[in-house]
Amino acid sequence: MKLKTVLRGLQAWSGARPAPLSVSFEVTHLCNLACVYCDRHTPTPNEMTREQALAALTELCDLGLAHISFDGGEPLAHRHIDEFVDVVIGRGISVYMNTNGILIPRKLDVVRRVRKVKISMDGPAPTHDLMRGKAAFDRAVRGADAARDAGVAVELTCVVGSHNVHAVEAILDTAERLGYPIVFQPARPSLFLDTGRDGTAFVADRDAIRAAFARIAARKRSSPHVANGWASLRHFAQFPDDVGLPCAAGWINCTMDPDGNLYHCGQVNRGDTSHNVVRLGVKAAFEGLERKGCGQCWCARVVEENVAWGLRVNRMLPIARS
Repeated sequence: MKLKTVLRGLQAWSGARPAPLSVSFEVTHLCNLACVYCDRHTPTPNEMTREQALAALTELCDLGLAHISFDGGEPLAHRHIDEFVDVVIGRGISVYMNTNGILIPRKLDVVRRVRKVKISMDGPAPTHDLMRGKAAFDRAVRGADAARDAGVAVELTCVVGSHNVHAVEAILDTAERLGYPIVFQPARPSLFLDTGRDGTAFVADRDAIRAAFARIAARKRSSPHVANGWASLRHFAQFPDDVGLPCAAGWINCTMDPDGNLYHCGQVNRGDTSHNVVRLGVKAAFEGLERKGCGQCWCARVVEENVAWGLRVNRMLPIARS
C-alpha cells in the first residue's frame, strides 16, 4: 500500500480527515437474473452516463482511492464496465468485482484485469437454480472456472436464508468439491431498508440462523474453504441482535449507486439522494456524508473490516469451542 494512502487512512482513523479509500460502486442495477430475494433487477431511472461515471471514478482516485469493488445488479452487464475498470487500474487501484458469474466467459478481457471476483452461490445446483433460474448453477461454475483459469482469484458468497439454512454443510461440501473458498452471511428482509418490498419470507428464524453459523464456525476449524474471518462468524453468532461495532462508514468507506448518489454505508436506506456526485462533485458529496455506525451489519467483509478498523483484536480470535 502506498505511503500516501496509509497516511490518509491514519488521518481518517484519528478523526481528523475522512478520505474515500474503499468504495463500493453499484455500476448498474440491471441484472441478467432475477433472484427472488434480491431488489436489484432493473436499471435505476437516472443512471450516470459513461462520462459522468468516468469523471466520478477519476475524482475518487484523486482523493486517495485505494481499492474499489464493482457491484450491481450485475456489473458485467454494463456496456462500459471495461472502461470503468481501466480508469482505476491505470491509477494503481486494486479492483474487486461482485458478480453472479454467468457473463464471465464472455467478458474475460475485463475480468482478467481485476484482483478477485466474488460469485454468488446459494447452494448445490437444485437450491441455487430455485432462487436464480434454470441452469444458473452450472453457468456460475463455468464463470468461476473461467476466471480461475485466467489467473483471477475467485471467492464464493452465500446468503443464508430460509431457502438454504439447513443445507450449509452441503453448500460447504459443494465449495470444497469445486475448490473455491466461500463466505457466508445472513439474509435480511430487503437489501434496501424501508422499501415497499417484503422479503421476510427469505429470512431464517433466529434459532436456525444461529445454529447454521455455529456449524459454519465448527467447519472452519477443519476446512480452509470457509473464508469468513472469525470476526464475522463471532458477529453472526448473535444475529439478528444488535452488537456494537466500530464503524469506518463515511470515514474511509462509502457506496456509490448507479445514479451517483453517495451513502456512508451500502446497507442504509436509500431515500436521501442529497449527496450526489454529478451535482456536487465527489469531494463535496463525500464530505457531507454521515459518519455513524449501527449495531448489526449483515455483510461479512464489512463486519471484518470494521473490526479491524476499530483494532478489536479480541474479536478476530477463534470462537471458543462449545
